[in-house]
Amino acid sequence: MRNLRSLYLITDEFLIDQNRYFEIIESILRLKPNVLQLRIKNRPFDEILYKSKQIKMLTNKYQTIFILNDYVDIALKCDADGVHIGYNDINFEEARSKIGSKKIIGVSCYGNLERCKKFLKLGADYITIGTPYYTKTKPHRGPTSFDTMIEIVSKIKDIPIFAIGGIDSKNIKNVLDTGVNGVAVINSVFGTKNPVSSLKELYTILKNRV
Repeated sequence: MRNLRSLYLITDEFLIDQNRYFEIIESILRLKPNVLQLRIKNRPFDEILYKSKQIKMLTNKYQTIFILNDYVDIALKCDADGVHIGYNDINFEEARSKIGSKKIIGVSCYGNLERCKKFLKLGADYITIGTPYYTKTKPHRGPTSFDTMIEIVSKIKDIPIFAIGGIDSKNIKNVLDTGVNGVAVINSVFGTKNPVSSLKELYTILKNRV
């Protein structure tokens, strides 16, 4: 189950009602996004492990790839499909040695072509790159121009590339025009009043493009 393309959803602990946490996540998974990443920072180990195990059961039910942000040890304990690592997270080689060759490792590469080349060579299963748009999740990150995105897509072959950062139904077509394999979203789904409706709107645009 490695359909690494189209729609990649990322959770945000501040956007999801904790009293309806798994209910909201399951309502999204019923629409069968390709990938769901649990992104949870600065919380107790047991809480992250519990949520990871519950989400893993739900993603199995709806045949969605489950990725855990950063926590390789927890990913192994809950049998996640893989992990995603960023600039300040665990070293790639260490992550691969722990998680094994059969699991997925994705890497944030921002707008850095040399970083993309490095992790392609190391064996990343997918990469994410930035966009020109502002994102509430990482408000201080530098923008990645469309020209840079197009250059990366033209030079990085053989692994899926997801665009991330401020993507919504109004600008997703412009992002897809760069040639990326899919988009990763947080706020444009979980930050809306009706996440299911917002996800359906994105799907309507994506279904004929990716």
